[in-house]
Amino acid sequence: MTKRMKTAIKFLPIPFLLLFLLFFKRAGFERISCPIPLKQLALYSGGTAWGLSLENEILYSTQGLEEFQPVKTLDMQNPSSDGFTNAVFWDEQTAYISYFSSDNEHLVIESTHDGGITWRQTLLNYDNETCDAGSVFLCFEDSAHGYLLHCSTPAAGQMRKMLYYTDNAGKTYTFLKDLTDIIAGYPQGITAVKDSTIQIAVTYHGTDNYLYQSLDNAKTWEPVEIFPRSDHVRYVDGFVPVYSKNNPQNAMILLKVVNETVVYQLYVTKDGGEHWHFDGEVPCENVRSIYLGDDQTIYIIDMEGNVYQK
Repeated sequence: MTKRMKTAIKFLPIPFLLLFLLFFKRAGFERISCPIPLKQLALYSGGTAWGLSLENEILYSTQGLEEFQPVKTLDMQNPSSDGFTNAVFWDEQTAYISYFSSDNEHLVIESTHDGGITWRQTLLNYDNETCDAGSVFLCFEDSAHGYLLHCSTPAAGQMRKMLYYTDNAGKTYTFLKDLTDIIAGYPQGITAVKDSTIQIAVTYHGTDNYLYQSLDNAKTWEPVEIFPRSDHVRYVDGFVPVYSKNNPQNAMILLKVVNETVVYQLYVTKDGGEHWHFDGEVPCENVRSIYLGDDQTIYIIDMEGNVYQK
């Protein structure tokens, strides 16, 4: 068995596993076949698919998930970031990945525009003493304009958060704003919607905010409230909203609602985020990422890399 085929699947007692899959199916989700455990996923009409594996391989296929093949393997990452890698799969031919180099000096952004055949690399210097190698997230508003969010490891409970901007499809990045004292919590992702609108989702860290939004290209930020609060909720973690590429008015967000138990709640919007509506609970123990397909199919990836769709 090759390295890429080795899995980190958590084996469960068969009765429990069958019960778990039954609950998932009753909620409208069903597990789909994928030979390689994933962190991230993108699917397009016609069968083209991108994936980021648990082993940080960039995967590509023109015949669906079951035919995934690695087109790039990352093996020079900073060990202090625990191999953190983030990907943006922009279209059938274009993908971006970001990670920390092993020299403790560079953020690495790589991109391909031909389905992974060739790659361009951009190096962004950072000061390891000011903001070290924690996590780095990418997003794009269109084919040229996008953002990069560099987060440090938590130190004394505080995480540094540096925002950068590109207007040339990631060839260069310019420092935009220090968000450390603005965005509370630990970011889980960033998305650019339209008209200089940016959203950052965070996990709980002493405040009740789980989603922040800027409407003026990061000049000012406000928390966004989607989940109706009650005394029965201790805190909420936000996953970054996912907007439909074909129709940005349609989007979804997953919230981890924590009290005595943990519940994942799915909310959807049909008006670009002006109003969010509860769409049901996702009956799972953990979630790594979510994706909204061209045909509005919802995909959920759990921490073991399994993929479910609705």
